[in-house]
Amino acid sequence: MASFNRFAAAVQAGIVLCIITAVLAGTRQPEECAGLTCSENRILRYNGTCHCELNPCHQRHCTDPNFPILDFEYDHVGTLNCFCTKSCPHSLCGGQRKPVECASKGFSCPSDEHPILMLEGDQCVCKSHPCQVARRARCDNPSLPWNDYHYEADGSLDCFCRQHPCPNFACNATSATPRVKWDQEGNCFCAPPANKEEL
Repeated sequence: MASFNRFAAAVQAGIVLCIITAVLAGTRQPEECAGLTCSENRILRYNGTCHCELNPCHQRHCTDPNFPILDFEYDHVGTLNCFCTKSCPHSLCGGQRKPVECASKGFSCPSDEHPILMLEGDQCVCKSHPCQVARRARCDNPSLPWNDYHYEADGSLDCFCRQHPCPNFACNATSATPRVKWDQEGNCFCAPPANKEEL
């Protein structure tokens, strides 16, 4: 009986390991499923139990070695956008990633007021962070300072706090840019001192 129980446990563990292996796609990991990931082109979801759903962009392939990761996002009305991206911070995509058309031309949005780089028509523009506009998810915990977000398929906004994207990054070379800041993809840079209203 004991050997049967060990066999059954091994089979069950094997099934779980086959289902849950690695994820690189456009949604954040459910807190209830910490430590679990899904195989390629599957997304970890939680609806009472942890399970893997097919990536809604699974039929698209990323062939450019500079943008190897298949990612997706929904906009504020629930429209699906599939794209290939350079990386997902901490193997976890979320929010609206930088449009390739803008990032490849060197566009960035270092402003605190308009930190999100977006493509509107054929124009690269800097927009307000949607969680600041909605006055949600202030990330005051020093261990989770990154205010990130994504939209669900129904267009609802999910704001959440994440770990510092580059905790070993330092900005002490010049007094003109003493603050460590990061863009919507977690790329860190040195920024000027905070505005008085931010203090």
